[in-house]
Amino acid sequence: MLYKHFYRAILSRLFIIILLAAGATFLYVEMQELTFSLIVVLVLIGVVINIINYFNKINHWIASFLLGIENEDTTLKTPRKSGNKAIDEIYLGIGRLNEIFKKTKIDINTQEQYFRSVIDQSATGLFSVNEKGRVININPAATKLTRLSAFHHVNSLLAIDEVLPDFIMQSHDKNQQTAIFENQYGQKLLFKLSEINTQAEFIKLVAVSDITKELDNREIDAWIKLARTLAHEIMNNIAPITSLTQVISGYYVVNGQVVKTESVDANIIANTVKGLRVIEERGVGLMRFVDNYRKFTKLPEPHFKVINLSGIIERALLASNAYSGFPKIEIRKSIPENMMISSDEQLLSQVILNLLKNASEALIDGEIPVPFISVKLTQFGNTIKLEIANNGAQIPPEIKEQIFVPFYTTKENGSGIGLSLSKQIILQMGGDIMLTTGKDQQTIFSIVLNCKHQPQQH
Repeated sequence: MLYKHFYRAILSRLFIIILLAAGATFLYVEMQELTFSLIVVLVLIGVVINIINYFNKINHWIASFLLGIENEDTTLKTPRKSGNKAIDEIYLGIGRLNEIFKKTKIDINTQEQYFRSVIDQSATGLFSVNEKGRVININPAATKLTRLSAFHHVNSLLAIDEVLPDFIMQSHDKNQQTAIFENQYGQKLLFKLSEINTQAEFIKLVAVSDITKELDNREIDAWIKLARTLAHEIMNNIAPITSLTQVISGYYVVNGQVVKTESVDANIIANTVKGLRVIEERGVGLMRFVDNYRKFTKLPEPHFKVINLSGIIERALLASNAYSGFPKIEIRKSIPENMMISSDEQLLSQVILNLLKNASEALIDGEIPVPFISVKLTQFGNTIKLEIANNGAQIPPEIKEQIFVPFYTTKENGSGIGLSLSKQIILQMGGDIMLTTGKDQQTIFSIVLNCKHQPQQH
């Protein structure tokens, strides 16, 4: 059995100590032999010193072993032979443990090198930041995209956008851990954050990727969808006009000759009047469509001034009571008082009213036991987020993809311009509107605005 010699060595030494102590006592008390009792005491002291050295020798190697493990040093070499079998077994056990830790260290280093190689070869930029804002690790892709290096401070990212360092260092909820920033070269960079809480410190892991081409492709797709929508809408109005014009013309021109007045009867006149009314309706519809297009392409420039966003939302909710069925909807508000922002009050009010109107229409059209609209206003760092959610019917995925495309609508009397105009207005203000699905399958329109940095007016 392992360490049996160690136990024997300890027990034998203890037994000798007890015998020597008993012998010294007997010689001194019973035999009155002071000299012999002193000799026995000296021997006893020698045995005690021996056992202390015995333990110290073992403790020294155990302490060296543990210190080596603490400092990740596995170069400790224990003596093969000490002349004491019990100590040799202890050395053997320490040696085996040392070999296990050495192998573990090699495995960890191999895995670390493997993962480091994978990270360095990744096309996605990755870097980690400690609580003080220092870059701990960074791969070449992140260095190329951000010009950061290891041990740089995140304030170096001010060259990309002055709110980017705050965005990285601020605490966010799960829905606010991504943002797009454009650098001085026109690249659109997507930053994604995650958090790692180690025993030593709190670390932010940042993934950054260039999505310029992806956004450009989306923009091209948006223009293609817009062109298709324009063609569809124009053809819907022109085709009946062309058809009716040909029909009416056939009443009055036969074989290239204008018919005589007496051949025009009351039935032809009635059909002509009906056809002209349809042509007029289609013409007015086309003019309305062109007017909406003009509004979309000629948005007014936003005029920025400091406004109370909380007050604007409250007034918009009050004005929304004019919408059919809105007073019957439960309004759930989470709006801090007096949240100030630099923005265009009129344009922002227009966007908020449009989102509230769409939310109310989604609830009125459905059969929902307790219809509600949730309005939530939050701020993290220099970013303000307004969420307008409703528990109406879900928007199908195929419609979600086109919800912000100009003139796209599923409503019978809709123009398809409200959401696209709202999107354009918020983009002009340096923000964005996003459509997401929240808990309990709620439909959420989120307006994200920057309360510190505003785009330059053109």
